[in-house]
Amino acid sequence: MLAWFRLIRASGLVTVIADIATAVLVAVYASEGLSLKIIIKRLVEFSGWHAVWVVVASLLLYCTGMIWNDIADVERDRVRHPDRPLPSGRINLVTAYIVGLLTAGGALVAATFGDGGATGNGHGFFACGVVLTLIFLYNLVTKDVPWLGSLTMALVRFSHAIFALLVLGPDYLKMAVLVHTQPGQVFVLAYPLVLGVYVFGLTLLSELEDRPSRRWELLAAGGLMTAAIAAAGWMLLSAHWLRTIGQADRSFMLIGMGVAVILGCILLAWLAASVLRPWWAALSLGRRTLIGPAVIAALGGLVLLDAVVAISANPYGGIVVASLIVVYLLGRLVARMD
Repeated sequence: MLAWFRLIRASGLVTVIADIATAVLVAVYASEGLSLKIIIKRLVEFSGWHAVWVVVASLLLYCTGMIWNDIADVERDRVRHPDRPLPSGRINLVTAYIVGLLTAGGALVAATFGDGGATGNGHGFFACGVVLTLIFLYNLVTKDVPWLGSLTMALVRFSHAIFALLVLGPDYLKMAVLVHTQPGQVFVLAYPLVLGVYVFGLTLLSELEDRPSRRWELLAAGGLMTAAIAAAGWMLLSAHWLRTIGQADRSFMLIGMGVAVILGCILLAWLAASVLRPWWAALSLGRRTLIGPAVIAALGGLVLLDAVVAISANPYGGIVVASLIVVYLLGRLVARMD
């Protein structure tokens, strides 16, 4: 079982939950305001079970991506990482193929139920299909193509952040896809864009560990991640609810907002230091051996980025997302994401 946990990078499942929660918080803020009651009302109206199916579909999409990533890299891993589950033989390659196909099919089925099953409009199935197509495109076609593979992976996380809005109902998914028809709702796409830019830089950084590269490419990878972190910081420091702290009519609300401000700033500083410091070391010294630690740090930054953005949208919900950092760190002791 431990081999399977390592194959799917089980700790990374926490980042999927954090992505979903952050996408929901930002979308609700963009369209309806601060109150968490709105989210609860939406879940009840749309049926909480549908939300569960969307989460299941998301987790299966993640597992599919990790399994097919290692299937595509099995020959390379026999030389570079012979201790991984597939090259070491702890998991049979044929079994991995079968499970990878089952998780892909399961994701589509779960997405269909998440959209209402036979009574739904099929948006969930097709949105999930877009994410799944990008996953296979990355692993089987573009992964080894400089820059294009990194862009494809960025599109995977971007499109999944949009698919996650199905938790709130088909209208939110439609709002994100057809955002040009509702100019006031452009902010719905803020988080998917920030996440996509960050993952673009992260994947490019990982790509540079495995191929000949120039220092300007390493600079570009860090620049993309820096831009995403700066955007998250701007969202936090310009959060709409900061202007309402003095108007809080209950002491627990004031305390919650104060804790969120402090926590958000700490997490933002943690994110910047933990991600950019190892990247700068690799850039300034020009050593490829230093890229690996920078990639590991950037992977850990995914949950931190989510927490900062989530707090910017909703201080109370953001604190919940921030608590997932502890779960991620504990899970990483069992199965790291790299």
